[in-house]
Amino acid sequence: MWCKMVGNKNSGRKKDPLTEYSRMGKKTFYVRQTKNLKNEWVGDPVFQWFKRIHGSLWQKQIRAWMIADVKRVKQTKYWRCKCPNTGLLGNYVPNRVVKCPRCFEWQNELTQLRYEQ
Repeated sequence: MWCKMVGNKNSGRKKDPLTEYSRMGKKTFYVRQTKNLKNEWVGDPVFQWFKRIHGSLWQKQIRAWMIADVKRVKQTKYWRCKCPNTGLLGNYVPNRVVKCPRCFEWQNELTQLRYEQ
């Protein structure tokens, strides 16, 4: 008598061998599809080229772009105050807010001179 193998624990996403405090979470990524002349659904040509260029590392490229984009936004649209660096935004304050609402630090000396009068 033979048994069917159920619940193989070695399948699925592998843990990071270097640490037990991080893991990869699955997110949904939608790619536009269109029908071709054979009435088959095909992915967006730009995405197909992107996958062809970067191969199996396409997700790594998207992660690198996300990191670079977040750095750019932090540098251009936010300023840092002296509050403790906690939470999602940490001690980043939007440029439109000239004074930190928690530690009452001013964005710079010019804004302080302008608004204190």
